[in-house]
Amino acid sequence: MKILISWYDQSDFLEHRVNPNGPTYSFHQYFFKHDKHLILSPRKNEDNDTRVAFLYAQLKQDFPIHELEVQFLDIKDPIDHREIQAKVHPVLASLKDEELEIFVSPGTPAMQVVWYLAHMSLNLKTTLFQTRPAKFTQKKDKPELIKIQLERSNLGMTALYHQEEIKRPSQDSYFKTPSIEKIYEHAAKVAQTDDVTVLILGESGTGKENLAKHIHQSSIRKDKPYIAINCSAFSDSLLESRLFGYKKGAFTGADRDTIGLFEQANEGTIFLDEIGDISAYMQQALLRVLQEKEIMPLGGKAKKVDVRVIAATNQHLVQRCHEGKFRWDLYYRLSVVELDLPTLFNRGKADIKAMIEYFLIQKKKQLRKSKKLTLDKEAMTAMMNYTYPGNIRELENLIARLYVFNDERVTVDVLPKRIFQEPVDQPMHWQHVEREHIKKVLAHFNGNKRQTALAIGWAINTLNKKIEEYNL
Repeated sequence: MKILISWYDQSDFLEHRVNPNGPTYSFHQYFFKHDKHLILSPRKNEDNDTRVAFLYAQLKQDFPIHELEVQFLDIKDPIDHREIQAKVHPVLASLKDEELEIFVSPGTPAMQVVWYLAHMSLNLKTTLFQTRPAKFTQKKDKPELIKIQLERSNLGMTALYHQEEIKRPSQDSYFKTPSIEKIYEHAAKVAQTDDVTVLILGESGTGKENLAKHIHQSSIRKDKPYIAINCSAFSDSLLESRLFGYKKGAFTGADRDTIGLFEQANEGTIFLDEIGDISAYMQQALLRVLQEKEIMPLGGKAKKVDVRVIAATNQHLVQRCHEGKFRWDLYYRLSVVELDLPTLFNRGKADIKAMIEYFLIQKKKQLRKSKKLTLDKEAMTAMMNYTYPGNIRELENLIARLYVFNDERVTVDVLPKRIFQEPVDQPMHWQHVEREHIKKVLAHFNGNKRQTALAIGWAINTLNKKIEEYNL
């Protein structure tokens, strides 16, 4: 089924009647060849929107064989593209098996932006059209229908859009605590030396991509493309085609020439996340790119590229090299400069507290809450003592969760149960081991500090100092 979808707007109406030169009416008069027209209204229901009922009645009267349907989306702010996107995407997803032709001319600019984002990201059978009013055409006797030609990106626009606008703080707003300030200073110095590859090490969620973006924005390539890809998310064949591109007919489904991410990042920076997970075949392919500075599209000829490579991994690459799972020559090519990001727990309690305060402020703005959450003493203590195996990303998501379920004050009883549970994979740093051992011995002696200190082999003052340090 071929379905036309559009908003309607004020230009569809004159004072007390439908505008015959408005975009919706003129589309039906000159271009409608569809099975149905789905008209979207930002209002809550037909009682709040007499205009759309008037438009519907006029169209049915003048074009009785045209099938029409009106859907109300209850949009509070017609210029907030995030709210519009949240309401429109489920509508489009429900029509995923249909041929959708989107008429973008009616609606606010934010509504039009959402059509473009949906077309580029949802991978549905969508085509975009707009009309040029008759007075601006050469013949001036009827409007002109224009198909909007857009090439869908290989990057997955929704993921990138979400990551850039919601998940990841921008370079200007990314909060750098004193414990990692020095790392960012080193990164800025590295950025000034172009053509040097960088390997960023760190556990998942420690901020590796933020550091990579910092290097790009501090370099002479800052006005050129920055492209990121998680290498562990793709099979060999898909990763190869994504990175290097392919020619039409190179494989089944290759219906057109497609440039790869390296070529899209030409003169800029490409960030290869989870580089430690790629296969021996892709290791060889990447080594060739680093050595020869050229790519080989599938089914095509070699092309020179000028791209700075920043890679990241949570794997111990030297150990993987010793085990024969990662090439030494590729490791040496990638690790001209290594930057190591510590876990959130290893950054210490002062950093954890600072990050909690930062995300409380950031999420208030991002989630449009009227008041900033406050944590009572017990809740703050519990959150500062938690080990955060997911690091900064886990803390950020935890604060967002607290805003969803709490209005002003957070008490310890509303925190997720995992905060109080022993993690399955225990951290190996000595601070964690020491803290857990003190807890265990204190519990064994029912909180008796003197007996605990004697059992551990400390003076009572040392034990008291440790209890205060670990907030036990």
